[in-house]
Amino acid sequence: MIFREQHMRQAVEQGPEAQAAALKKSEREAGAVTGFSSAIAAYGFFFIPAMFAATAVTSALWLFIGFYATCLAVCWWFYARKGAEAPS
Repeated sequence: MIFREQHMRQAVEQGPEAQAAALKKSEREAGAVTGFSSAIAAYGFFFIPAMFAATAVTSALWLFIGFYATCLAVCWWFYARKGAEAPS
């Protein structure tokens, strides 16, 4: 469900039945996104200590900084920049 649709589409629907259907769909999608995000976040509790155990602390911190910088760049590219594909 999360990866099936690339972006939220703004559909102009009228009437209480269409609004109820849209609300039910958004609740289902929100639950799926929350569950997926939580599962990915749980891996952090495993990988962060493993990185500190496997490499030097300085190297692990630079890897984390690089990862977070990449995440920030991806979020900016798709959501925050002017002319983004799915602005928020």
